[in-house]
Amino acid sequence: MNHSKCSRTARERIPSEIRRQIGKSSHFACCICGSISIVLHHIEEWSKYKSNDEQYLIAICDKCHRGVHGKGGNLFSKDDLYSFKNNPTRKSLLQDKLPLEKKRSYSFFIGNNFIADGEKAGLIKFSGGHKLTTIDTSNGILKLSILSGVDQGEPKYLIKENEILIEIRDIWDMHYSRNSLKIWRIVQGKKNIFIDISLYPDVIIIKEMHTIFNGIPFHIHKLRSPHKSQIDKMVKEVRKFEELYNEASQQIDQIPEKYGVRDGINYDDEIKNAQKMILKLKITQWLSHEFYKNFTLDWGLYQTILKEILEKSTIFRSNSSMEINFPEDIQRSIQISNERVIKIRERHKREFYSLKNTVVEYGGLIFNGNMMV
Repeated sequence: MNHSKCSRTARERIPSEIRRQIGKSSHFACCICGSISIVLHHIEEWSKYKSNDEQYLIAICDKCHRGVHGKGGNLFSKDDLYSFKNNPTRKSLLQDKLPLEKKRSYSFFIGNNFIADGEKAGLIKFSGGHKLTTIDTSNGILKLSILSGVDQGEPKYLIKENEILIEIRDIWDMHYSRNSLKIWRIVQGKKNIFIDISLYPDVIIIKEMHTIFNGIPFHIHKLRSPHKSQIDKMVKEVRKFEELYNEASQQIDQIPEKYGVRDGINYDDEIKNAQKMILKLKITQWLSHEFYKNFTLDWGLYQTILKEILEKSTIFRSNSSMEINFPEDIQRSIQISNERVIKIRERHKREFYSLKNTVVEYGGLIFNGNMMV
């Protein structure tokens, strides 16, 4: 819920519990017309009563609020407002149309995974071919759809072709404006965030989401940060195995040459390099197993931290020393793609930073830091 000017300029902020209770009693919609989003209006002027008591407050939309503070005078009397407050227009499905038709493209942050073109790329596809996010511009206008779940193969939508569809059932609290939506639900007696999403001119950010697709829990959430001592201990373990690898690598280099050079290929060097790569892979696998066994971390967080530590290692980082010589046209395509990624990261660097360690988990898979262009 957003607050109107009359509530923002009040000397005391309206307590969150009162705001939530008013939203709950009005089904998070305007008591007069049933529209969303809503503002809180003081039926009795603050200047007179100096009170944010629930009995003096009503949830109404911006349009109806202008009817109260209209240039030609009040459209609704105080008696009218009290009547609407006590008998609000209730809807089981809240709807609002997002004015996106004139846009031509949209990108997405789904956790810390980035989709550079929502019309061409997607992070995950559920059974039945349903995607979490879709963009359709086939008719010359942009249509945005975001799923809220899939039940027995049937998709349920949070947004369908720019139309917001919010089922009021189980909602504990909700904050909505046309550029942001955050919903809490009651699940097994506990309040949980169902969705936290923001819309900007060129990017949509899904910061958090907890729902079910085909009976399987789906989560977008920020992983809990580990204690610095845990990270330091993991780094020390990697450093120790870097030393072991260097010792073993030197022993491999001392193996007497046997095959020599044939057709310009030094077979002894190739064999030694292959042995080093196998050794490196075995050590990395062993480190992964030992870290997961000995550190009490969330699986997704464990993967993220281990990846970051290994990427800082001169030995165990993922980029191979082997170079692949692609044809010129493919190399140019890769270069253009890399340049685009750099520009995207620079343009949205604040979002990239704020969404660090925010991952997607579904069906045993963890999506972390993917970039789709």
